[in-house]
Amino acid sequence: MRTNPQDVQLATLASSANTTPSDNGSSQDQWKSLTTSPSPGSDPMVAPSPSPAITATNDISPLVSESKPKPLLKKDDYGPQTGWGLRTSAGVALQQSISAGLFHGNLHQDIYFQPGFRWDIEPYYNIANGFSFGFEGGFIYNRVSSILFSGQNVNTASPQAGGLVYGGPTLGNGAFYQVPALLNMKFQIPNSGRLRGYCLGGVGGVWEYTTVSLSQTVTQIESTSVNGEITSLSTSYAYTPNTTSSHQWNFAFQLGAGFQYNLLPGLDLDTSFKTFITPNPLIFSDGTSQVKASYNYALEIGLAYRF
Repeated sequence: MRTNPQDVQLATLASSANTTPSDNGSSQDQWKSLTTSPSPGSDPMVAPSPSPAITATNDISPLVSESKPKPLLKKDDYGPQTGWGLRTSAGVALQQSISAGLFHGNLHQDIYFQPGFRWDIEPYYNIANGFSFGFEGGFIYNRVSSILFSGQNVNTASPQAGGLVYGGPTLGNGAFYQVPALLNMKFQIPNSGRLRGYCLGGVGGVWEYTTVSLSQTVTQIESTSVNGEITSLSTSYAYTPNTTSSHQWNFAFQLGAGFQYNLLPGLDLDTSFKTFITPNPLIFSDGTSQVKASYNYALEIGLAYRF
């Protein structure tokens, strides 16, 4: 007997519609038992091993880790900003003329100098970025060019004219030496580039030494009459070697400004302009008259190294 496929399908639908809830439950239990049954090769008496837990980690395998780039040099990192340093410089020194009175102001003299040179050395300490303290020592030299009495300026051997000029018969040689010892404070203008400006001030003392070689002496001869009365005075001039020198300590201070340009980390090219002032250079006075202040101007260039 041949079965019609459509009749079989209808019979199946009818049987599924007549299925009770208990039959449905048993079918579901059978399905669960099938899905939870052990695999054919497993031992039913042994509990299955739990699957390994997966945890998040930031560790990267050395095989796949990337090398970190080296830190780049900061734009304003041109060496240590604090700590010890050493600066030295040298340059041209211009000494302003010095005016002084002699013999209780009865005689006035002006001393003029030729351009000379100045050399400085200064250990210093940067206490913060921009501020530093240092002790500066140095040497300043200027040659005497002329000594003028009573404001006259002539190259002559006669003291009546009043001029003593270097190279003439009355002034053989003259020099002015200064050895400053100053406590400096410097402020550097904040800047992130290689070129940085600064200003400075210092106070301390100076050891001064001067030497002058003169060849002029004045001899005054009195002329009298026959009966013993003085009728006239006459003066004669003789030239004999005479070298005078003097030295002493004086109070001094200085003001200045300059620029530093970074060449290498910690090494700077230093340029500066300084005004060195001695308020009362008594070395040019005989102690009876006042002396005007001494001003020395220096333009220097050098190097500064920060350890």
